[in-house]
Amino acid sequence: MLLFSLNVPLPPPVLPTMKKVAILAAPGFEEIELMAPLDILRRLNMDVVLAGVQSDKVVSTHEVTVSTDTMLDKLHADKLDALILPGGAGSWVLRDTPEVIHLVKKMHEAGKLVAAICAAPIVLAKAGLVRDRNVTAYPAQDVYRELNEAGAHIVKDENVVLDGNMLTANGPGAAMLFGYSIGEYLGEDLQVAQLKEQMCYTGL
Repeated sequence: MLLFSLNVPLPPPVLPTMKKVAILAAPGFEEIELMAPLDILRRLNMDVVLAGVQSDKVVSTHEVTVSTDTMLDKLHADKLDALILPGGAGSWVLRDTPEVIHLVKKMHEAGKLVAAICAAPIVLAKAGLVRDRNVTAYPAQDVYRELNEAGAHIVKDENVVLDGNMLTANGPGAAMLFGYSIGEYLGEDLQVAQLKEQMCYTGL
């Protein structure tokens, strides 16, 4: 007669690794370009942290103050799956912060996603990442000038452009598509499709 114990512990289930994403918040950031991807990616159960560039309380373009989860100097490329750069006037703060440029370069070198919207692709230009690459950006003369000088191929008829591990979007109106595209890049295609339906998203 064989006896079987019902008390043998089962091994824990193998769960997918939660994607870790950081969004940089600099003074003068464009609100929707920060909040839309933050909202979408957290709805996709990703670990999304908001990192202050200069302080843990950051004032946006339209004087909305947000509290951050961490600070730029606490971020490490080897711990992240994606880095998001919102646009607005804060784009120039990001561009002129050496620690931001260093992190962007490290993410790119590791083959990890760097996503920039509106004017923030100028950060990618400063980091030397856009030469002969397809990018889109906010259609302002000073933004286009920096991208052209860095050798980028500017795509003017697309709201979101993916080239390798670099994702760019052209402005506030593309913020939700930008967020969904980041989710898709990180492997959540089915979940993104379901989320679009739940959020009544029908396009730009």
